Amino acid sequence: MILSNGLEIKNITLKMLYKMFQEIGATHNQINTTTIGDIFEVDLVETTYPLFHISTSTTNFAQHTITYNFQLIVMDLVSKDESNENDVLSDTLETIGDIISIIKNQTATFELIPNFETEVGISPNVACEPFTERFDNEVSGWTANISIEVSFNASQCDGSVAYDI
Repeated sequence: MILSNGLEIKNITLKMLYKMFQEIGATHNQINTTTIGDIFEVDLVETTYPLFHISTSTTNFAQHTITYNFQLIVMDLVSKDESNENDVLSDTLETIGDIISIIKNQTATFELIPNFETEVGISPNVACEPFTERFDNEVSGWTANISIEVSFNASQCDGSVAYDI
C-alpha cells in the first residue's frame, strides 16, 4: 500500500497523474493554460496560449505494473501571415522537452505521489510530432506520446481503500 496525504491507497491513480501534469503546467513559465481530456472539447478560441493539453490514450495492466499512455500537446498561436511559425514550433518543442525532463528527473516535488522516483517510470524514448494548422484556431505545436509505468498491487481490494485522490 502507498500512503498519500495520510490516506492508504492501493495504486498510483490516473487522477494523481493528472494532478501531477496540472502542477507541471501551473509552474512552467511557458504554459498559460493546462487542460485534460478530449482536445476537441477545449475551447481553443477562448484559450490563453500557450496551451498544455493531456489526453489519455490507453492503459495496460500487467502482473506488477500499470502503464498509462498519454498524448501531451503543447501549442501556441501563430500569426495570420505565419511569420512566427518557426518560433512557435521551436518554443513548444522546448516546452515538451521541459515537461519530459521534469517527469524523468523528478525535478518537481509531487506531493500527491510519495516516493515518486521509485514508484513512477517514464518511457526512455518519447516520440514527438510537430503540427501546423491542425485545429480550428491558427496554432502550431508538438504532440508527444509518453508511457508512464507505475507499480500495480494486484491484491484483492477490500473496499475500504480511499479513491478520492
